[in-house]
Amino acid sequence: MHASESADEMIDFDKPGFWKVCVALILSGFCAFSALYCVQPILPVFATDFGVSPASTSLALTVTTVALAVGLVFSGPISDTLGRKPVMLFSMVATGLLMVALAFAPDWSSLLAMRALMGLVLGGITAINLTYLTEEIASRSLGRAVGLVLAGNSVGGMLARIAVGVAADHMDWRWPVAAVGVLSLVASGMLWLWLPPSHHFRPARFSLDATLRNYALHLRTPGLAPAFLAAFLLMGCFVAFFNYIGFRLLSDPFDMSQMVVGLVSLVFLPSSYAAVAAGRLSDRFGPAPVHVAAIALMVAGLMLTLVAQIWVLALGALLFTFGFFAAHSTATGYVGRRAQVARAQATSMYQISFYIGASVAGTVAGLFWQSRGWGGVVALLTVLLVIAAVNGRNLHDRID
Repeated sequence: MHASESADEMIDFDKPGFWKVCVALILSGFCAFSALYCVQPILPVFATDFGVSPASTSLALTVTTVALAVGLVFSGPISDTLGRKPVMLFSMVATGLLMVALAFAPDWSSLLAMRALMGLVLGGITAINLTYLTEEIASRSLGRAVGLVLAGNSVGGMLARIAVGVAADHMDWRWPVAAVGVLSLVASGMLWLWLPPSHHFRPARFSLDATLRNYALHLRTPGLAPAFLAAFLLMGCFVAFFNYIGFRLLSDPFDMSQMVVGLVSLVFLPSSYAAVAAGRLSDRFGPAPVHVAAIALMVAGLMLTLVAQIWVLALGALLFTFGFFAAHSTATGYVGRRAQVARAQATSMYQISFYIGASVAGTVAGLFWQSRGWGGVVALLTVLLVIAAVNGRNLHDRID
């Protein structure tokens, strides 16, 4: 924000400060989501390298998301005390260093331990950047800003998946993983330089009692509980899908290479537009109809992946991913508007639900894969998405 602007003035879409904030927070999302998801396309490589089963390889993501859910319980209240930017910056630097250390993991247990520690610090990025937006961006531009940042998150996750997945077909997986860590450290430096200080943050003394009361308040606030359930179901489906689509492509009838598994993440590129478009539509029509329509698109894409033709499967993955980012964008923006106090904790609760869903469904889907193959995974995800669609109707049409 320019010095000439009032400290009390919210940042709007037509002001230069809007893009400065969005770019800085997109970089934070790049750091978090590239570190979180870069292991996903190389789960089959882990199965070979460490001698573990396909279901066990999902632990490389599950332990991180479980720890992330735990870390989110505290990251919101800590940022309410220390401020948004300092917490984000510390978490980004720690994430970059842990990613570099991960490349030197001597065994499976060490790798899982470092992934768990990483999850604890990632909470200082994934919820706090969205809280910063809700405090600094004008209400009429919030949906657009959230959409842009979530689109940046998806691009970060996509690039990391592609780079690591493709590189692992030509070199030891440790080199591209270390590179992700170095890029995260670079992103940390850029956020430190580019993100303006908060003008609407008001520090609050940390209190465990107050923290628990605020969490209870958010659960009682009309509309927030359905949003938290939406996070659980949507992220569970999303992680389960991409955990095991690689195993499907490597097996009959496709028999693709590890490089192709990495390239599957190209579906994130056009899908990133969905977060921006859904944010705008949600601002105009309300979140509920946009959210439910997006889930319907996910189901349609899921059905297409049952067809044993690569181009049909690719189209299905595209539609599924497009629908996910649209549904996630509407639910995230909804939480930011609906919560009137302790917004960081409200966003943290959404994220906690998000990553618990990833942990549960991501692992359970492995059992379905081992017993019923891809058809079993699709059956599980379809049931979860039907529940999500019914639940999505509880996101009230408008929040003024």
